[in-house]
Amino acid sequence: FGKSGCGKTTLLNVIGGLDRFAEGSLTIEGRDIREETDTLRNQYVGYIFQNYNLNRSETCYENVAAALRLCGMTDEQEIATRVTAALSNVDMAKYAQRTPDTLSGGQQQRIAIARAIVKNPRIILADEPTGNLDEANTVMIMDLLKAISRDHLVLLVTHEANLVDFYCDRVIELSDGRIVGTKENAGANGFAARDKNDIFLGELAHTALCNESAEIDYYGNAPEEPIRLRIVNHGGKLYVQINSERVQVLDAFSEVKLREGVYEEAPNANSVSQSIDMSALPPVEGTRHGRLFSLKSSIKSGYLENFKKQKRGKKVLSRCMGLFAAVVVLMSAVFGTAFDEIINARASYNHNVFYLYTPDAATSEKLNAALGDPDTGIDYLRLSTDYPRGDTSVSFHTGSFETFSNLGASVNLTAHAVYVGQELANGLPLVAGTNRDLAIEELLITTRVADDLLESSPLGYIEKYEDLIGLISTRLSVDGKNMRVAGVVESDETAIFLPDLAMAKHVLWNSALMVTLGSEQGYTLNKGETELIVREMDNTHLKYPKAGEHITIHGVPLTVTKVRRMYYDYESWLAGMGIEKMTREDFYREQIRKENPELTEGPAFDAAYKEAKNTLHCHYFDYYYAEADAFLADYFFFEPGNFELWLYLKKGIADAKFLFLGNDPEYYTAYRYKKLTGSYPTMQVLKQQLEDYRDPYDALKGQNYYFYEEEFWSQPQKYISTTYMVSDHDYVAMSRTLGETHPSAGYQNGEDYEKYGYVEELSATKSTFVGDAVVDSMYYEQTYYTVIHSSDPDKTAAWLAETFPNPPTPNFHMEALITPTDLFDNLMQSSVQEIVASMIAMGVLLILMSMCMYFIMRSSLMNRIKEVGIYRAIGVNKRNMIFKFLIEAVVLTTLTVFVGYLLISGFLALCLGSSTLMTSIFFYPWWYALLILVVLYAISLFFGVLPILSLLRRTPSEILAKYDI
Repeated sequence: FGKSGCGKTTLLNVIGGLDRFAEGSLTIEGRDIREETDTLRNQYVGYIFQNYNLNRSETCYENVAAALRLCGMTDEQEIATRVTAALSNVDMAKYAQRTPDTLSGGQQQRIAIARAIVKNPRIILADEPTGNLDEANTVMIMDLLKAISRDHLVLLVTHEANLVDFYCDRVIELSDGRIVGTKENAGANGFAARDKNDIFLGELAHTALCNESAEIDYYGNAPEEPIRLRIVNHGGKLYVQINSERVQVLDAFSEVKLREGVYEEAPNANSVSQSIDMSALPPVEGTRHGRLFSLKSSIKSGYLENFKKQKRGKKVLSRCMGLFAAVVVLMSAVFGTAFDEIINARASYNHNVFYLYTPDAATSEKLNAALGDPDTGIDYLRLSTDYPRGDTSVSFHTGSFETFSNLGASVNLTAHAVYVGQELANGLPLVAGTNRDLAIEELLITTRVADDLLESSPLGYIEKYEDLIGLISTRLSVDGKNMRVAGVVESDETAIFLPDLAMAKHVLWNSALMVTLGSEQGYTLNKGETELIVREMDNTHLKYPKAGEHITIHGVPLTVTKVRRMYYDYESWLAGMGIEKMTREDFYREQIRKENPELTEGPAFDAAYKEAKNTLHCHYFDYYYAEADAFLADYFFFEPGNFELWLYLKKGIADAKFLFLGNDPEYYTAYRYKKLTGSYPTMQVLKQQLEDYRDPYDALKGQNYYFYEEEFWSQPQKYISTTYMVSDHDYVAMSRTLGETHPSAGYQNGEDYEKYGYVEELSATKSTFVGDAVVDSMYYEQTYYTVIHSSDPDKTAAWLAETFPNPPTPNFHMEALITPTDLFDNLMQSSVQEIVASMIAMGVLLILMSMCMYFIMRSSLMNRIKEVGIYRAIGVNKRNMIFKFLIEAVVLTTLTVFVGYLLISGFLALCLGSSTLMTSIFFYPWWYALLILVVLYAISLFFGVLPILSLLRRTPSEILAKYDI
């Protein structure tokens, strides 16, 4: 007892375990309440609150039953029996299935009392239980508490002196947080107050109307107007009609009661106390105290709270969670390729291959000298124009596989390997196909590469080594043909073996060298011989060698046996071939002398010359263009894609010839005239014919020669550029070594130009092409690496480190020597960098998703703080509250995050199943997908329960106070 603010409720909350205390001790049956708070509260204490603290979403029955479940009771039949008994004790059994918000304040407090006594606790704590009630309900509630106190300890907090005087056996008075006095209050047997809902009939005037059919009693003052009452008994039903609007029908459930006689005051009579019967409520012996929520109930509440009762803002956040989860999964699959590289790092490169930057002939000579030496372990060399990054990605296309070409299948099988020469496959066991007499477009693969190809195959008919024979490479081609698998040899290396010529073409086609195989152009050349074909006419800065000169290309010595040049016009071709032609005047004189040797200078000769000029004018064309076919044949050698020239040389259509002979109208007109008449026109006639000159193109179109186009374009076309034709042996040698190179065969460095005397001639442009600058679009300094295959990598690594301790580098960001160990380190470094970048990106998304989860759960919790406070106040322990919200978070995560995860996972499964190319874009095996799901759930659940974890740091009374504020 005490004034407001003196500490009464705080003391009661400390006793009931709803608040903490800093000093002293509090025990119940010798057990410290600070160590077993929830257990002792549920086992020994029943709490009655001023604000009732009933769960408005549950029925009165469930509110009372909750106290039994918190004591560990699970027998539903026993729970029903005890709940009914408790409700009957407070005269509320008929309201069991109602919700508290349909009851009056006094009725709600009686439900709260039933909840407190249903487990028959040793202690009942009542905090201002009548503070919100009127006088009649106050007396009723206090009578119930007085009755309960006969067999239980009831601790009551109040500031009302009359309640203390009439009901309390012992009074502890507080003031400013201290006990200021205690007293015994003998004879406190309760107070009987008149119930405002009781109407005593003896206090009212009475009038009776009786006949054989009805007896009507009227109580009270006479009405202003007579009451008209009709009673109709029809069809077994009784109908009542009354003319008054203010009518209240009294039944068994009405609070207003009719009493006989008059009210008599009886201040010490406590009839209610006799109605409390605790015999049906023995003490509960439970073992699982504080657990109210089951998995089933938590799932149901999670669905209702997060979806059925969801507001618009929460719906937007829920959709964002699903979207973020989908993006996280997609990004994880993309960046998962980096994880895959780390997992398979040791198996993703050839452990027998080294790469050394080769800037000069000296380096190449040392490498070639070490080839085949057991002390170096080097067993194969070739050049490479690309910066080495380890194995090359290889792909083979099933759509070109002849056995299944009609099935419409179009799948690429992928792996990684290093291209090496066929000679390294000698001695390796053959497991499928053939390794003998390979054509230039055929290759061999190791079992290691074959295993990777089979693993990437989604096709049921490609599942063993034999099924790979005949597959076509999508990246390797020779002479316009894609290379195909001829055989599989047993080896743990990631290697593809190419024939020597195929390998040489693979290397040199990407180089700046202007060399080609003479055998491809129909040239038969011996080792050390070369024929030069020169297309350029205006490259005055280049000095091409002449026939018989000796040159060197990539360190391979060659002798120029022939030089063949292209000329774009007939006159230049004549000069280049050393053919001199007479002028027209000399031609006329020559013809006169042949016919009339006796004529000399004079009038007769002048007359003959005038006649010859008229009649022999067109015959001069035959003389001048006598070598035209040879010129056009040379022209066609360099321009095989010229359709008009093909018409003349292959189809004999003469009109096309004149397009390439300087477009001479006189010659073409003379040709057409002779074709029609059988003889050339005179000069006078030719002038007349030229007035109606017709272009050769018009003649070709008019004669419809263009129907040959389909035949022409169906033939393979070859472009002939300036190049050195060499033998197969020399061509292969150039792909394996680096050395002095004639500038006209491909620019290497300034020293070669100085050696051949080019620098002095180009002094004006010396700074633009000497060193590492570019001369023009065709001549530039080439960067070469040498691919070194080793049978003993340890020996090779030691030899390279000893022989090239400080090798020069092409530039600051390119390494000079790359070993298998370097490849592994680079691979790990790049993968880790990619993973870090991806983790940052995904971290941002996960933070956004986590914030959505946190705010959804926090929003839900903010609307349910009172509910949480009530549950904690009535005895639900922290673990059970956390379990409830954890399950709700699981439900929310499943219906948002899991849906987004499932949709994208299905999309990825379709992508990866449709094309093996997707494996280079996405990495999404089942274990990785499961790991992502676990991470998504873990993050979502953590941030889902974070709000409740934060709230549960407060005591039950603090949570309720937070709600009240």
